[in-house]
Amino acid sequence: MNRPTINRLPILAGLLACTLLVACSTVEDAPKGKAAYAAIPPAPAVGVDYHISPDDVLRIQVYHEPGLSLEDAQVTAAGMIRMPLVGDVSVAGLSASEASDVIAGRLGERYLVSPQVTVFVKKAVGRRITVDGEVREPGLFPIEGRLGLQQAVALAGGATRLASLGQIVVVRMVEGQRRAAMFDLSAIRKGEAPDPEILPGDTVIIGLSRAKAILGGALLAIPALGVGFIALDGGR
Repeated sequence: MNRPTINRLPILAGLLACTLLVACSTVEDAPKGKAAYAAIPPAPAVGVDYHISPDDVLRIQVYHEPGLSLEDAQVTAAGMIRMPLVGDVSVAGLSASEASDVIAGRLGERYLVSPQVTVFVKKAVGRRITVDGEVREPGLFPIEGRLGLQQAVALAGGATRLASLGQIVVVRMVEGQRRAAMFDLSAIRKGEAPDPEILPGDTVIIGLSRAKAILGGALLAIPALGVGFIALDGGR
């Protein structure tokens, strides 16, 4: 009788990854205190590296053509911007500089000679965070400029009366991996701990039990060099 073949490669790969990273654990072991702050970089500004998203608001200036310029042009859900003369132009996923070139190219096809176009992101709705767990109004929130953890919780209407303020989990994508760190909002409010910066794309979950329910049973890998975040299995 033939025994069923077991594909051990995924198992071995997982064990090897955990060995290289020192240990695998769960969200309860997320770094706390100083370790939780260690890997948080400053927030990037909305600039040349920002990619335009649906619902963003743009200022489009066509040099010497005020009739073709737009002050508050909102990107549609389909990622389009409607320009005079040329109609819909797809800009979602482009940087402001790339969008300028695309619009200039469309205008130069029939209407203008060597048009000069400048696109500026006035409102970057694509810069959003998720706030979940023990808050009054969980959801997805656009952010402008820099944002601290206290402000992020306030965007969701504040923590509930029974919220676990000492167990605030922040989840972030770092170099292609989802990572997490735990913060004490009570200590932050008292000035006993710094207010960590929340970046676009972050998920803030109030309460460890809610974080466990939301994140599920994914393995967490604690980096060997003691980086302040723990990485969640990329399969989730």
